[in-house]
Amino acid sequence: MRGKSNTTEPERGQAFTLEGFFGAIIVLTALLFALQAVVLTPTTGGLADRSVQSQVQQEAQDALVVSNQDGNLSETVRNWDGEGGFNETDGQTGPEGNQTYLTEGFDNVSTLGKILNQSFAERGWSYNVDLHYTNETGSHETRTLVYQGSPSSDAVTASYTVTLYEAQEAGPKNLSQYDEEADWSIPRSSDSDHVYNVVEVRVTLW
Repeated sequence: MRGKSNTTEPERGQAFTLEGFFGAIIVLTALLFALQAVVLTPTTGGLADRSVQSQVQQEAQDALVVSNQDGNLSETVRNWDGEGGFNETDGQTGPEGNQTYLTEGFDNVSTLGKILNQSFAERGWSYNVDLHYTNETGSHETRTLVYQGSPSSDAVTASYTVTLYEAQEAGPKNLSQYDEEADWSIPRSSDSDHVYNVVEVRVTLW
């Protein structure tokens, strides 16, 4: 004669319920772990998230601040070849018609380039670097240092303002010597005896 089980139907139901509950916890824990392990890249569409946009913008802003601390950002803006362009550009033409740097070339001539490549380019991000200023007539102009294409609609921008002074060197001359010549990269715009121009360095990431 077969012995009877000591487990009643209610107890068996409770056991199944607990088993399902613990199984759900395990699945949920695994899912949360997987989500935390995802590395955000441009292909994930992460820039649509405002918190991610803020983080990327802050990183780009920090890159500009750090590159300015040793004066290298100003040197980058003044790295002219004396013929209307920038030294050591890679032959690629930007939207304004001037030659621009590839990311590798920009890395070689600029602290900003090193930081942007390590922080963004190596993770799959694209970026442009533009210089915004006014010319001798007060009109706004732009020169591009790095051009990787048209930014997406959710691109992030960060900027830093650099003041150029007459006594500073720009390529083979100092800025005061570019006053009446046509071989400058950025023209004089200030009426000050010491300030040559004020340039906004703008980084766009997508």
